[in-house]
Amino acid sequence: MITLPSPSLVWVLAMLLLSLVLGSLARLLGLVNADEALRNKRLASLRTWWILAAIGGIGVLTGRLGICLLLTIVSLISFREYTGMLGVRDSERPALIGGYILAVINYLWILFDQAAAFVVFIPVGGLAILALVQLLQGKAKGYIRTTGGIFWGMMVLFYGMGHAAYVFIHPAFATGPAGPAGWFLYLIILTEANDIAQALVGRSIGGHKRHRITPTLSPKKTWEGFIGGIAATLVLACALAPWLTSLSEAPRSLGLPQAYQYWAGPLMVGFVIAVAGFFGDINMSGIKRDSGVKDGSKLLPGMGGLVDRIDSLTFTAPAFVYLMVWWML
Repeated sequence: MITLPSPSLVWVLAMLLLSLVLGSLARLLGLVNADEALRNKRLASLRTWWILAAIGGIGVLTGRLGICLLLTIVSLISFREYTGMLGVRDSERPALIGGYILAVINYLWILFDQAAAFVVFIPVGGLAILALVQLLQGKAKGYIRTTGGIFWGMMVLFYGMGHAAYVFIHPAFATGPAGPAGWFLYLIILTEANDIAQALVGRSIGGHKRHRITPTLSPKKTWEGFIGGIAATLVLACALAPWLTSLSEAPRSLGLPQAYQYWAGPLMVGFVIAVAGFFGDINMSGIKRDSGVKDGSKLLPGMGGLVDRIDSLTFTAPAFVYLMVWWML
């Protein structure tokens, strides 16, 4: 399950490293005259980015095994943060433990190439097992809240995010210069770039010029940031597609001239990921608002919790997978 990475994959990772170096230098220069509190927060965030990039890079280079292990850990930690926001009581611990076990099994299906089992396990089997655990305890009070709340977390953090690893075993992602790892990296880069672009564009425009999309759920989300995120994601989708995917080689015929057909796939992917990422973000914002917390935890200095970092991926991963299944097959 561990194979040597392709040259194109190594090249893209090298370019990402260079971008991180240049971005770090730009941030350090921008903080020269900043106040101490802001400087400390931005530097903490920068250090966290380096750590996450190193861990993610190692995962990509080790292929399916590394990604399944990485996403299992991420899912477990995120699920713990999520259930903490729900306020899971001691009497509900069996359901929580059952969730941890289901997360591990969810990624084992992918690790051992059991695509059909992965597709139905959490939506059908996970719900049945979770409900059974609650019923065997004779839980009546809070049954809907606990079962529904935990199941929603499993669907988002195990099943939704698990589709990022699903690309390693689905035939739609078998081709390309970097293989399944290239498709995985393509998804991650576009998802994170969309998040960053939305934040930077929205932040750079004066407060009196911002048009907020969801003032209650996420006041910092603006139409300006949303459009800026789409634009940046479209550009990256087109630039990286030939290096990491076979999108341009096997496009679905849309009746367009060949010159336009070449770009149709990357542009479509960029748009869908930008929109799905936005909804993944505000989905988690709604959960945090309902729970009365700002961040999932303080695990990641300068960023909050792990659940705050992967919120967009929980929606972009399944959207990307099923869009590509339709497009490539």
